[in-house]
Amino acid sequence: MSLDLDIPGREPLELQGVLCDMNGTLTLDGQLSREVAESLQRVAAIMKVYVMTADTFGTARKMFASLPLELVRMPAGIPGTHAKRDFLKKLDAKTHAAIGNGYNDHLMLQEAVLGICILGCEGAHALSLAAADLIVTNPIDALNLLLKPQRLIAGLRN
Repeated sequence: MSLDLDIPGREPLELQGVLCDMNGTLTLDGQLSREVAESLQRVAAIMKVYVMTADTFGTARKMFASLPLELVRMPAGIPGTHAKRDFLKKLDAKTHAAIGNGYNDHLMLQEAVLGICILGCEGAHALSLAAADLIVTNPIDALNLLLKPQRLIAGLRN
């Protein structure tokens, strides 16, 4: 499973998976909306989905139990920043996208072949904004970039 993209002016992309931060990225105030869950389900049909979290609210396992994705526990704070990037490197950063918004996401966004930052209700850290290839305002739009690749191509082409 992968998403193969030919982007004018860039090397082709082969996305085998996407790493998603949980709190403030996929969830709002620790809650996963039905719409985001449905979008994650559709993305998981075309590539591997990882949800990375320190599980601040202690709800991640139950929240994502019915979805075909891998939940990855990360340490909180600065160690989490490096752990997300290191996990991405183990998978192969050249074939994985990343979606995040916080300080602890900036290294992952920078390292991924495609970094998407969400500037939403919970804000976004300036380092994550600078590290991203694209910026959107909500998780549905971020996941739709993967589900509707013409949008992705339009935003990335030279």
